[in-house]
Amino acid sequence: LPSLSLLSKILLSAICFSDTTSEFSVRLYHQLQVAGGQDNIIFSPLSVAVALGMVELGARGASLAEIRQTLGFNHLLPGVEFSLLQNLTAAVSNDDAHCVIRFANSLFLQEGIAFNPEFLHLMRKYFRAQVETVDFSQSAAVAEQINSWVENQTESKIRELLSAEDFSSVTRLTLVNAIYFRGSWKNQFRPENTRTFSFSKDDGSEVQTLMMYQQGDFYYGEFSDGSQEAGGVYQVLEMPYEGEDMSMMIVLPRQEVPLASLEPIIKAPLLEEWANNVKRQKVEVYLPRFKVEQKIDLKSSLQGLGIKNIFTSDADLSAMTDGKDLYIEKAVQKAYLEVTEEGAEGAVGSGMIALTRTLVLYPQVMADHPFFFIIRNRRTASILFMGRVMTPEVIEPNDHDFDSI
Repeated sequence: LPSLSLLSKILLSAICFSDTTSEFSVRLYHQLQVAGGQDNIIFSPLSVAVALGMVELGARGASLAEIRQTLGFNHLLPGVEFSLLQNLTAAVSNDDAHCVIRFANSLFLQEGIAFNPEFLHLMRKYFRAQVETVDFSQSAAVAEQINSWVENQTESKIRELLSAEDFSSVTRLTLVNAIYFRGSWKNQFRPENTRTFSFSKDDGSEVQTLMMYQQGDFYYGEFSDGSQEAGGVYQVLEMPYEGEDMSMMIVLPRQEVPLASLEPIIKAPLLEEWANNVKRQKVEVYLPRFKVEQKIDLKSSLQGLGIKNIFTSDADLSAMTDGKDLYIEKAVQKAYLEVTEEGAEGAVGSGMIALTRTLVLYPQVMADHPFFFIIRNRRTASILFMGRVMTPEVIEPNDHDFDSI
């Protein structure tokens, strides 16, 4: 019983902590949305938080204060956030879980600069992180080394994260952040039900996509923003992965309402409201098979949120190393996501079944226009991925690269 009580406390603290990181996640999404035009968006809020936690371990003074302020850690006792981040990553990357999740976080430091042993110890303790020394003046070799490392960490899904042009002889520190996820739907789509469909983009044009279909039990709800800002009523569908700890939540405005009308209302409390109010019921789901990947310049996004000091010569990373001129020149994240019928490798059957829509007995989610999504841990509420699909990049039936959902 005492251990159960301890487990409950850990889970409760992780949930409260996730509320804090949800706020950061949404703010970061809006930064990317403003810069993204009509592009797809995909990023991992949890992975960014972990990467910033790594930097925080080495930061002092104003550099430390900005990170804690922006991530919403000010209400926590100093240092508590590291254990909480450790708990969240452990919750989603458990080797016994049904989903495969791999974080690839690392700091690459210019050789000849000595690390603080305590910093190295804490990096291993909380983040199992790799810290490596390289010679940034050999930019091509460094790019190849970092790219190979990321490729290995993400089962070859994330390639060419950095190029030789990203480094110079004055580069001292590079923060690298990548994540890999593979899971199977609890209720899988039958490949023979997939057929070509028109996807209506918000600019009025249409593209052909492969639309998956199933009728099954999912978590579903209809919500209203109380005004016409988001076009009134919109749909929220939550589809669990095998094991039900992880799920994908899809937020879909009405057909005639552009996603840009819905995006401004997305706030951290609303994510919680969706999660708490969707109800399990039978739903007809039309979802495009798609893949989306994006390389994000975290530096500009984080600067927009208030983390500026660590990217300038005023940075105080003296808990990391005694070098006074150390700062982070570049921070990038590349995320990759595939959504297919089953989530494991498999070929699509050639027989396409015509789908009739004459008699609708159950709620129908027709994702044939832009939608917002999150992939989250349903126990801790931590957000693994957040993004939007403005144009589904089609995975062809003969493309056997079905590794990630």
